[in-house]
Amino acid sequence: MVFAKYLLPVLAATQVAFAAKCGDTKISSQSDADGIASCSTVKGDITVSSDFSGELSLASIEKVEGDLTVNNVTQMTSFTADSISEITGTFKLASLTTLSNLNFAKLSSVGSLEFSVLPALESLSFDTGITKAGDVYIADTKLGSLDGITLDTVGAFDIENNRYLKTVNVNNLKNATGDITFAANYDSLQIELPNLGTGKNLTCRNISSISVPSLKTLSGTLGFYGTDFKTFIAPNLTSTGDLVFMNNKQLSNISMAALTKVNGGFQISRNDKLQEIDLPKLQKVTGAIDFSGTFNTVEFGSLEEVAGGFNLQSTDGKFNCDTFDKMRGDVIRGTYKCVAKEDNPTTSSGKSGTSSSSSGSSSSSTSSGAAVANGASVGAAGVAAFFYAIAQLV
Repeated sequence: MVFAKYLLPVLAATQVAFAAKCGDTKISSQSDADGIASCSTVKGDITVSSDFSGELSLASIEKVEGDLTVNNVTQMTSFTADSISEITGTFKLASLTTLSNLNFAKLSSVGSLEFSVLPALESLSFDTGITKAGDVYIADTKLGSLDGITLDTVGAFDIENNRYLKTVNVNNLKNATGDITFAANYDSLQIELPNLGTGKNLTCRNISSISVPSLKTLSGTLGFYGTDFKTFIAPNLTSTGDLVFMNNKQLSNISMAALTKVNGGFQISRNDKLQEIDLPKLQKVTGAIDFSGTFNTVEFGSLEEVAGGFNLQSTDGKFNCDTFDKMRGDVIRGTYKCVAKEDNPTTSSGKSGTSSSSSGSSSSSTSSGAAVANGASVGAAGVAAFFYAIAQLV
């Protein structure tokens, strides 16, 4: 009994010491990292001090129940963790100007992934592949691809300012609950999302191709701005929020044969090589239709309702407004304007509708005003998307 009296406090103290050792950890040297090598699970955050220099290795740790943060560690050249398979919090690497090697061979799950300002990092060594992540943000890196990111589902997926990024191929991604954004990467970025079926917003700028053969529905905006692709094909897309094609100078074909509903505004402008617009199953647009450009044909074989306004202006003298004139007041509920052979076509806000034309005066129909005609309304995200698109022309 006396032995037990002294043994129990010793065991308790040992457990407290072990818990502290495998809890929140700040690493200033490799010896600090070695100090938690006996922990299969770290129940807390791991933070690397800005004073760290050289190569860092986290051995034996399999799980981090918290964040793993390396921020402004400008002298770190390599970061390896052979056994970590899961990080429940945020895996953040930021402002690591000399980091050239990143090897997490077994990592498959992160709470979120934030990589930014990694100018020396050319590849990701994620051999198992990250299949699960809440949000993914990758910006200002030297990555040439995102090999090793093999997501099934994701929240937001934001890829920006990666000037060497030539390909993005996320074969397994089926659903995104947040925004998918590609902007200011390599000018000829090719995007493959072969199994993406549903999502929120999908926005692309400065890309050369995108493949979304399985995409069926988007609850938010589908927008393309300043791209270099010639064709956009979404054979299974049935509905989306705001739909915008703006300033895509090589775009000559839009194919959305299954599209039936646009839950917001629909804008096409400054796509000078686009001659024909054919949406055979489109039935309803809850916001405004705002088309301006050089096209000679617009076909809506099934259109039943445009709840907002209608602005359609073309430079082509062969274009005919008769079909749409007959829809005014019945199918088209808001303000109306249709003009053929317009030398300077404009959007409903009065901005230039082609790359060669100058801005004209505002027409009677605007994206936001027309969208609320006759009691119809467009959500804040839809209006914001239109104002953003219009701002690009200023």
